[in-house]
Amino acid sequence: MYIGNDLSRGRVETYYYTSTSGGETAITTDTSGKTINYTVGWVAVYLNGVRLHDSDFTATTGNSITGLAALSQDDVVIIEAQHTFSSSDAVPATGGSFSGNVSFGDNNITNVGSIALDSISADGTGITINDKLTLKKEAFMKTLHQSWVLGG
Repeated sequence: MYIGNDLSRGRVETYYYTSTSGGETAITTDTSGKTINYTVGWVAVYLNGVRLHDSDFTATTGNSITGLAALSQDDVVIIEAQHTFSSSDAVPATGGSFSGNVSFGDNNITNVGSIALDSISADGTGITINDKLTLKKEAFMKTLHQSWVLGG
Protein backbone atom coordinates (compact mmCIF):
# COMPACT_ATOMS: atom_id res chain seq x y z
CA MET A 1 0.00 0.00 0.00
CA TYR A 2 1.02 3.61 -0.36
CA ILE A 3 0.29 6.90 1.44
CA GLY A 4 -2.46 5.26 3.53
CA ASN A 5 -6.03 4.15 3.72
CA ASP A 6 -7.34 7.30 5.39
CA LEU A 7 -7.44 9.20 2.10
CA SER A 8 -10.47 8.98 -0.14
CA ARG A 9 -7.97 8.72 -2.99
CA GLY A 10 -4.53 7.21 -2.80
CA ARG A 11 -5.59 3.72 -1.80
CA VAL A 12 -6.21 0.30 -3.29
CA GLU A 13 -9.72 -0.96 -3.89
CA THR A 14 -9.90 -4.74 -4.21
CA TYR A 15 -12.45 -6.70 -6.23
CA TYR A 16 -12.89 -10.48 -5.92
CA TYR A 17 -14.42 -12.60 -8.68
CA THR A 18 -15.02 -16.37 -8.48
CA SER A 19 -15.87 -18.18 -11.71
CA THR A 20 -19.11 -20.11 -11.28
CA SER A 21 -19.26 -21.95 -14.60
CA GLY A 22 -15.84 -21.52 -16.22
CA GLY A 23 -15.06 -20.19 -19.67
CA GLU A 24 -15.18 -16.47 -18.77
CA THR A 25 -12.60 -14.29 -20.51
CA ALA A 26 -13.91 -10.90 -19.29
CA ILE A 27 -14.95 -9.49 -15.91
CA THR A 28 -17.03 -6.34 -15.37
CA THR A 29 -18.37 -6.93 -11.85
CA ASP A 30 -17.04 -8.64 -8.78
CA THR A 31 -18.67 -11.68 -7.15
CA SER A 32 -20.99 -9.43 -5.09
CA GLY A 33 -22.15 -7.62 -8.25
CA LYS A 34 -20.19 -4.41 -7.63
CA THR A 35 -19.01 -2.75 -10.86
CA ILE A 36 -15.26 -2.73 -11.31
CA ASN A 37 -13.77 0.78 -11.40
CA TYR A 38 -10.11 1.58 -11.96
CA THR A 39 -7.79 4.14 -13.49
CA VAL A 40 -6.21 2.80 -16.69
CA GLY A 41 -2.60 1.86 -16.00
CA TRP A 42 -3.19 1.52 -12.25
CA VAL A 43 -4.55 -2.01 -11.94
CA ALA A 44 -3.10 -5.38 -10.91
CA VAL A 45 -4.85 -8.69 -11.67
CA TYR A 46 -4.26 -11.98 -9.84
CA LEU A 47 -5.48 -15.44 -10.89
CA ASN A 48 -5.65 -17.94 -8.04
CA GLY A 49 -3.09 -15.90 -6.09
CA VAL A 50 -0.58 -15.43 -8.92
CA ARG A 51 -0.15 -11.93 -10.31
CA LEU A 52 -0.74 -11.82 -14.04
CA HIS A 53 1.63 -9.97 -16.33
CA ASP A 54 0.08 -6.93 -18.05
CA SER A 55 0.19 -8.86 -21.34
CA ASP A 56 -2.10 -11.57 -19.88
CA PHE A 57 -5.16 -9.29 -19.73
CA THR A 58 -6.52 -6.04 -21.15
CA ALA A 59 -7.52 -3.17 -18.85
CA THR A 60 -8.18 -0.14 -21.04
CA THR A 61 -11.77 0.88 -20.26
CA GLY A 62 -11.67 1.65 -16.53
CA ASN A 63 -14.51 -0.77 -15.80
CA SER A 64 -13.66 -4.20 -17.24
CA ILE A 65 -10.85 -6.73 -17.43
CA THR A 66 -10.83 -8.57 -20.75
CA GLY A 67 -8.51 -10.80 -22.75
CA LEU A 68 -8.15 -13.36 -19.95
CA ALA A 69 -7.43 -17.00 -20.77
CA ALA A 70 -10.69 -18.90 -20.29
CA LEU A 71 -11.28 -19.34 -16.56
CA SER A 72 -12.03 -22.71 -15.01
CA GLN A 73 -14.91 -23.16 -12.59
CA ASP A 74 -13.98 -21.85 -9.09
CA ASP A 75 -10.99 -19.86 -10.38
CA VAL A 76 -10.53 -16.74 -8.24
CA VAL A 77 -9.59 -13.45 -9.87
CA ILE A 78 -8.50 -10.59 -7.63
CA ILE A 79 -8.38 -7.11 -9.13
CA GLU A 80 -6.53 -4.36 -7.27
CA ALA A 81 -7.46 -0.89 -8.47
CA GLN A 82 -4.94 1.66 -7.26
CA HIS A 83 -6.66 5.02 -7.02
CA THR A 84 -4.41 7.91 -7.91
CA PHE A 85 -3.65 10.73 -5.52
CA SER A 86 -1.94 14.00 -6.24
CA SER A 87 -0.74 16.41 -3.58
CA SER A 88 0.00 19.09 -6.18
CA ASP A 89 -3.38 20.75 -5.54
CA ALA A 90 -3.01 20.78 -1.75
CA VAL A 91 -2.43 23.94 0.26
CA PRO A 92 0.15 23.36 3.01
CA ALA A 93 -0.92 23.59 6.64
CA THR A 94 1.43 26.57 7.03
CA GLY A 95 -0.60 28.59 4.51
CA GLY A 96 -0.97 29.22 0.82
CA SER A 97 -3.40 30.50 -1.79
CA PHE A 98 -6.39 29.13 -3.63
CA SER A 99 -6.94 30.41 -7.15
CA GLY A 100 -10.60 29.37 -7.33
CA ASN A 101 -13.68 29.58 -5.16
CA VAL A 102 -13.75 27.65 -1.90
CA SER A 103 -17.09 26.49 -0.52
CA PHE A 104 -17.67 25.37 3.05
CA GLY A 105 -21.34 24.41 2.66
CA ASP A 106 -23.19 24.81 5.94
CA ASN A 107 -20.03 24.50 8.02
CA ASN A 108 -18.54 27.35 10.03
CA ILE A 109 -15.00 28.67 9.94
CA THR A 110 -13.77 28.77 13.52
CA ASN A 111 -10.60 29.63 15.41
CA VAL A 112 -8.92 31.32 12.47
CA GLY A 113 -8.21 34.73 13.96
CA SER A 114 -9.05 37.34 11.34
CA ILE A 115 -10.27 36.59 7.83
CA ALA A 116 -10.83 38.85 4.81
CA LEU A 117 -13.59 38.12 2.32
CA ASP A 118 -13.18 40.66 -0.50
CA SER A 119 -14.83 43.69 1.10
CA ILE A 120 -15.99 41.88 4.25
CA SER A 121 -13.66 40.93 7.06
CA ALA A 122 -14.45 39.25 10.35
CA ASP A 123 -12.65 38.23 13.48
CA GLY A 124 -13.78 37.13 16.92
CA THR A 125 -14.81 40.65 17.90
CA GLY A 126 -16.85 41.94 14.95
CA ILE A 127 -17.51 42.34 11.23
CA THR A 128 -16.26 45.12 8.95
CA ILE A 129 -17.91 45.83 5.58
CA ASN A 130 -16.06 47.89 2.92
CA ASP A 131 -13.81 49.43 5.62
CA LYS A 132 -16.73 51.77 6.43
CA LEU A 133 -19.18 49.90 8.66
CA THR A 134 -17.89 47.98 11.66
CA LEU A 135 -20.19 45.94 13.84
CA LYS A 136 -18.59 44.95 17.11
CA LYS A 137 -19.86 41.78 18.74
CA GLU A 138 -21.17 43.48 21.90
CA ALA A 139 -22.85 46.35 20.02
CA PHE A 140 -24.49 43.99 17.55
CA MET A 141 -25.89 41.78 20.34
CA LYS A 142 -27.23 44.83 22.25
CA THR A 143 -28.85 46.21 19.08
CA LEU A 144 -30.40 42.86 18.29
CA HIS A 145 -31.69 42.52 21.86
CA GLN A 146 -33.12 46.10 21.80
CA SER A 147 -34.92 45.43 18.50
CA TRP A 148 -36.55 42.38 20.03
CA VAL A 149 -37.55 44.28 23.17
CA LEU A 150 -38.98 47.17 21.17
CA GLY A 151 -40.74 44.78 18.80
CA GLY A 152 -38.83 45.99 15.73
